Amino acid sequence: MSKCVDVIINVCGKPLQTTLALLSLERACGHHIDTVYFTEEKIQDRDIDDGNHEYIQNRLGLDMVYQVPAQWNYCFGIDRTRYDDEEYRHSIRYQYGWEMTDKDYVLIIHNDVYFHDDVIGAMLDNIGDNVAIGHVGQCWYCPASFTGRCDSDRYLEYRPDFDELFRLYKTTTPPPDRMIRAYHLPNMDPMFIRQPWPMPECRINEWCALIDMKKARRLTVPHGRVTPFGAILSVGKQILDVGCQWFREMNIRGHTCKNFDIYKYMHHDVPPTGQPTLINQKKYVDKERKALETLRKEFDYEH
Repeated sequence: MSKCVDVIINVCGKPLQTTLALLSLERACGHHIDTVYFTEEKIQDRDIDDGNHEYIQNRLGLDMVYQVPAQWNYCFGIDRTRYDDEEYRHSIRYQYGWEMTDKDYVLIIHNDVYFHDDVIGAMLDNIGDNVAIGHVGQCWYCPASFTGRCDSDRYLEYRPDFDELFRLYKTTTPPPDRMIRAYHLPNMDPMFIRQPWPMPECRINEWCALIDMKKARRLTVPHGRVTPFGAILSVGKQILDVGCQWFREMNIRGHTCKNFDIYKYMHHDVPPTGQPTLINQKKYVDKERKALETLRKEFDYEH
């Protein structure tokens, strides 16, 4: 089988989890993969571990391209006026690999995942005419999900007008262990007035998403006008998370994303624990320790 997929991973600390993510991915899906684009956030001035890229590069049987962008955008909204600035643009999450790949598909992953079966093969078999496939939606933040109006499989069916969208955000009380981002305070962004669908939390979750680049490349910055996949967008006092604006703009143009049960093939904590784990020292250490145990047991890790 031809190696038709490149992998894009964005790394901020978590060296042992990163190692486990890529070694387990190669073991499960390596026959599909040509190149891994490993972007390590520019955080040298911060007290965060590096991503262990030299060990990974030596251990992987795959080509790997290592990049450190010029700046760290963290959770800040993108500056759309700077798209022509390549140095800035390549600092947007996943964007360097997105622009460098020449493959028909890219797999975007987090660095705290674990693969046990061939998720790439399964997604290639099921992507069909969709522009992307993976787990759709941050439904754990969404009032349409809390009220039973929508879920990952029905995002194409539930299309509220703006008044209904506003009422949902204004009146819905989330379950005790969930939250709703306050997109309606003090007023909803005019973008939602003009185009209330897809819902604000709709996206293809980037911890394991396969993108059809034959469709996506020509439409997405720098070739097209669609917001970069990895961009975060400022919306008043809130943000649209990674991938949400890309998802919105692709769907508005008629390119759909398919919800797929990736968890038959890999593991990632849901709701996502990446950011809370990164800033909580105990959780961070616990996750790294568990990754080390698995690396020693399954990959003879002695680094």
